[in-house]
Amino acid sequence: MDYKSVSTTHIDPYRAGCEIGEALKDTLPEVILLFASITFEDGFGDFFEGLYDSLETKDVIVFGGTGDGIYETSLTTHYGVCALGISSNGHIRWSVATEPSVGSDSYNSAKLCAITALKQLGENAEWAFVLADGVTADGTEVVAGVSEILSFPFIGGMTGDDRKFTRSRILYNNREIEDGVAILLATSGIPFITHSASGFNPIGAQGIVEDSHGKTIQRISGQTPLAFIKKQVGKPIAEADLGILALATYVDLTPERFIMRTSFSFDMLTGAITTFGSLPTGTTIRVSGAGREQLLQAVKNCIESVMLTGFTPTAAIIISCAGRKWELDSCGEEEVRAIQDAIGYNIPLIGFPSFGEIGPFLKDDGTYTESFFHNVTIVICLLGA
Repeated sequence: MDYKSVSTTHIDPYRAGCEIGEALKDTLPEVILLFASITFEDGFGDFFEGLYDSLETKDVIVFGGTGDGIYETSLTTHYGVCALGISSNGHIRWSVATEPSVGSDSYNSAKLCAITALKQLGENAEWAFVLADGVTADGTEVVAGVSEILSFPFIGGMTGDDRKFTRSRILYNNREIEDGVAILLATSGIPFITHSASGFNPIGAQGIVEDSHGKTIQRISGQTPLAFIKKQVGKPIAEADLGILALATYVDLTPERFIMRTSFSFDMLTGAITTFGSLPTGTTIRVSGAGREQLLQAVKNCIESVMLTGFTPTAAIIISCAGRKWELDSCGEEEVRAIQDAIGYNIPLIGFPSFGEIGPFLKDDGTYTESFFHNVTIVICLLGA
């Protein structure tokens, strides 16, 4: 397996595409994983034109999406494009499937997408990258739908914008997909290891979700969600808390291990909150928080656990919640540096700040939990030779 990462902050979309294509052309990539800031939304057509002109071929899978910035080996920034060229010299087979209308039926859209991707692959898959529209999709249901079909742990994230929560794009070849879900599948032959961590700690009393409809929670332990949260933290929720203020949820997990949910919006009139992924009635939750030190220590612990397995990385993919970088008040470079301190500063690396993360937990015995939908979490996937 050969990998090469590259990034650009060129403001002209065509020239940005040319820079990415020119840098990757000699590696003859079979797949280009591509992440871009939403600032390119009016110029992706020109970007792809420049990319293909420099590659001098369209015989390559381009797969990725938008987020609130980019991560790359040599650059972490709010604006730009990053890409990872992957070549297996024909030893790996790939497939991509997409499905529309993920907002209206996230479970079935994701399930059908996984079925189609497997059918196109024509043989067993062992690695998958899942993307869904972070503004419209129910992340919980997306992961449930994919898990119904794929029997191995998979990674991915929810595409987004620059904290406006209004639009996002999945990018597949020369297409821009809104309100959709997409899956990149690969056959056996890609050595990988992955793990997830948040650093958030429960700080409030337990509550039980008593009334929820889709992604909207209307009642927690006899109170409106806004009243419940105010009681736990001592102050009302504000616009600045969106994407950051988190609920630890204990669905199908032990008290020591939980998954995080953050608020997408709230209704001051009804007291309801809407999250990026649904929480069924009966879910146990606790309000949670984390500061800079806790966030960064979680990244260090996560990558340390991975490296202690003896895995030798030759590339890295990072999906880190945009809420983490908002809390860090940075581009996210501290998280990238913590990972590079462990794996080396010359390893090809890309990633993006997402509106939701998908990945399993690596257990102490080297096996995985199932994949979960997370918020305010970092998912690290190391790829091997």
